[in-house]
Amino acid sequence: MEGTSQLSDGTGNSSVGTSLTTRIKDKRGRLIQIRPYDRLDFDALREMYDSFEPKGLECGLPPPDKKVRLSWVTYMVSELFNVLAVYRRRVVGHAVLALSKTPLCPEYSVFVRKGFRNVGIGTALSEAMKSVAQEAECKKVMLTVRTANTRAVKVFKKVGFEFCDSIDACRDMELRLKPSGGRKQSLK
Repeated sequence: MEGTSQLSDGTGNSSVGTSLTTRIKDKRGRLIQIRPYDRLDFDALREMYDSFEPKGLECGLPPPDKKVRLSWVTYMVSELFNVLAVYRRRVVGHAVLALSKTPLCPEYSVFVRKGFRNVGIGTALSEAMKSVAQEAECKKVMLTVRTANTRAVKVFKKVGFEFCDSIDACRDMELRLKPSGGRKQSLK
């Protein structure tokens, strides 16, 4: 890990202090920086979602309508805890955790740009958020995934998520967390 960052829930309020910023080499040898979102990243993040595929209206996918998608991105960066994967100043991955909404069981989402999938970035973002959730003393983390998205399901299972509902087009998964043993941090 490199550097120490004071993390926030997206609103600028300090919530969890941890060393998060790191660099990984993906399976293609590219050096990817994993780090907290900064307000200066907004345009690069919006561009990632404008070119993101697939888009959709279910399972937490980016909305297809440009105005709705802009509101969706704005909501995420202003209300949720955000971590980015950055390659050569370009946002190639984004993970969000709703720490301020349900601190004992926040919802988690992760998105990785085409051309950067299946090379370890989703796993790195998920591991980073798992650490954040543990430090925030969350009991578990929830997510919804398309059943047909086998790559994502594989990543989530690798990190420790398990299915917790019946088979459908979209399924809920949960990650039960062990207490970190650290002192409790204020979430908001």
